[in-house]
Amino acid sequence: MNIICGICIIFLYNLYLCCSVNVGCGQAEERVLLTGLHAVADIYCECCKTMLGWKYEYAFESSQKYKEGKFIIELAHMVKENGWD
Repeated sequence: MNIICGICIIFLYNLYLCCSVNVGCGQAEERVLLTGLHAVADIYCECCKTMLGWKYEYAFESSQKYKEGKFIIELAHMVKENGWD
């Protein structure tokens, strides 16, 4: 897995992807990220299968437990719509 700079990703703590019909979630796997070992699952577009980011399923370090159940979406896959500043 490529390590992505923190500037290039956005933390979306209240993202409702789990309820969305157009976003899928892959199998959880262990990955060493910048903040330590985590079990994460890739999230992807159901239509085109493009990988959008990942979901933190489990954090092995107690200081990282707050991330469990949260999503990361890579900014490269975000599309600006009119009205955004």
